[in-house]
Amino acid sequence: MDKDLDKLKEDKEFLKELEEKRDEALKKGDIVLLYDVLDTYLLLDRDDDIDTIYQKILEIAFDRLADMLTKGEVFNLSNEEDLQVARAIYEHALERWNRNDFKGSNELFLILSYIILDEKIQEGMFLALGATAKKISLDEFINSFIDVKNLDENSLFFDRFTKKAKDFLEDEKDLINKELKKIQKIAKGAK
Repeated sequence: MDKDLDKLKEDKEFLKELEEKRDEALKKGDIVLLYDVLDTYLLLDRDDDIDTIYQKILEIAFDRLADMLTKGEVFNLSNEEDLQVARAIYEHALERWNRNDFKGSNELFLILSYIILDEKIQEGMFLALGATAKKISLDEFINSFIDVKNLDENSLFFDRFTKKAKDFLEDEKDLINKELKKIQKIAKGAK
């Protein structure tokens, strides 16, 4: 595979097509296409335009999220656009958490737990919600609660958990329910 990647890095036609795809994705504001370009750039270890692409992804995702919240919609994760919007919000929440912005990441996990109805992913949001409320670092969270060995390399969300994670969800259910009640306050404030 490394040989194939090396060939792609040198393939002028492929790189030209990739640039055209990037330009089209940025112009259209197509989050699915933008993530496709971003993932390709990351795979090829290309740093150029990554920040621009990612900022556009976040802009689109947060605009879509605001629209969804206003309309009372939830994510349909079988829809590729919804999946990529959820991914962008989730990745941003993880970035904030990694910078020890527990409040900001907690609020994003709260919103995601409310508008993602997939049980396994929602369980991960509840787990992250409790962990950020307790100010557990992201590294500690991953080491203690995520079954890293069984994560699907294509998974966009943490969705494989350890026994310790299940125990945490049970032990901290009152805290998690308290956190979940914040959504009612947010909803009342939005009216």
